[in-house]
Amino acid sequence: MPSASGNSISPGATSTPNDIRVGDIDQPCFALADHARILMPDLVAFRLGVRPGSTRSHAFALAPQLTLLAVDIREEQNALEAVALALLAFTPKVVLAHANTVLLEVGASMRLFGGLRALLSRVTSTVKGCGFTSRMGCAPTAWGAWLLAHARTRRVARRVRIVKETTLFHVLDALPVSLIPSAHSHGNVFEQIGCATLADLRRLPRKGVARRFGQGVLQWLAQAYGQAPDPREAFCAPASFEARLELQARVESAEALLFAARRLVLQLAGWLSAHHAAVSEFSLLLEHELAARHAPKTSTFKVSWAVPTREADHILWLLREKLNQTTLAAPVIEMKLLADKVSEHAPPAETLFPMPGSDSESVAQLLERLSARLGTGNVVQLVARDDHRPEAAMTVEAYKPAGESKPKRGKKSSKMQAAKADTPAEAEAKAEPEAEAEPEAQTESRGPLELPDLAVPSQPRPSWILETPQKLLLRNERPFYRRPLKLISRTERIEAGWWDGNGVQRDYYVAADDRGRMFWLYRERLTGEWFLHGFFG
Repeated sequence: MPSASGNSISPGATSTPNDIRVGDIDQPCFALADHARILMPDLVAFRLGVRPGSTRSHAFALAPQLTLLAVDIREEQNALEAVALALLAFTPKVVLAHANTVLLEVGASMRLFGGLRALLSRVTSTVKGCGFTSRMGCAPTAWGAWLLAHARTRRVARRVRIVKETTLFHVLDALPVSLIPSAHSHGNVFEQIGCATLADLRRLPRKGVARRFGQGVLQWLAQAYGQAPDPREAFCAPASFEARLELQARVESAEALLFAARRLVLQLAGWLSAHHAAVSEFSLLLEHELAARHAPKTSTFKVSWAVPTREADHILWLLREKLNQTTLAAPVIEMKLLADKVSEHAPPAETLFPMPGSDSESVAQLLERLSARLGTGNVVQLVARDDHRPEAAMTVEAYKPAGESKPKRGKKSSKMQAAKADTPAEAEAKAEPEAEAEPEAQTESRGPLELPDLAVPSQPRPSWILETPQKLLLRNERPFYRRPLKLISRTERIEAGWWDGNGVQRDYYVAADDRGRMFWLYRERLTGEWFLHGFFG
């Protein structure tokens, strides 16, 4: 049975022990209130005894320094929608419910995120990253989760997570009837008739309950206990992403913007999940305080990377490195995040034995992080070139993420594969260290190795290329490198480079000695001299 998780979002409200400190009496305190009652006190007012539902006169008697704040319905709705947008990363069914509550249908998501406990932990972390505290409840029905979440806020229930329907009736029956959304409109009528819990309300005659409290209470009870359908309209993500955040104080350092930008990035991750999309570039617009005459009013910088992603952690890492290299022109009072390059999200390939970190995306993310940390000009990569000359077949270029200009050609490299030997002795030691460790007497006692008379069928390339080819001597008309070498391949002629003044005319061969070690040689066509150019592993 799918389970619904209800989140009661309370900006700045936390539950603390009912103790009064001496310093709290003189400290200013604040509370949200309507025309008659307190809706939400802050921590200082809560310690002084101010509770949600207290009258205004009673609150002023407990805390004379209390300042009452009016409720901004529009700002509360915007904040609730921002949280709902971030929670779309966990399920496509997110509903905005009564009393600042967000409902999530997580029945199909528990296995994906590693179980109910891990899922609730990630949801709590996401809500906290958006700047809010939450009280969560879980039940097979939407109103059941709503009741448990608000019961946890008021500390009137011990168990707030229900997975099985068999325990739903038992847990809900013990909840106080004051949790009903319409309970405040009936005053203390429930207490006068001796109805304290939901179980007491369910035992009352249905006709009497409908006549006294309305037919909506019976319908609400049936939906909470799973005895009636409860259709709800899900929250719909906008077609394009644009998130705005007004900072509570002026920010003068770029590093301090990351804490506030995290809220916007979490919303972006939820929006991408809802649209099954990924982003490869976004813009962060900063609105500055006009402290100086020539300071710009707004500034913009872009963050781009190679592989599209929708992971909030990866986006935050790149944004952190970008902000660490940025100097603000003026203090920032507002920021806005825009998704510039959005593409369809390609799910990872399903394999029987998946190998984490073996795909191309992990390599691209590594290059992106190194480029963001060290700078784009300090991260280089080997790039193959269309050139037959071995020393010009590879070049080193600076890594550039997608969307940036193509880098210029860098310094050429003589690397043919992934390694290079500076001297023939070092390369030979790497190619066969065991042979060097053998005593000379044992080596000679084995006798010469019988080499095939036929040439090898193809022209391979060696594992190590010398940066500077070494000239070889001739003994008995054969190339000599410590031992006589025998050619075992056909001729591979390379004539290239006349267009840049570094032309070569060479005949390449694969050679071997009587120990079985193989070398890559070439002979200059004009002079007839032999050179050693590489070693085979």
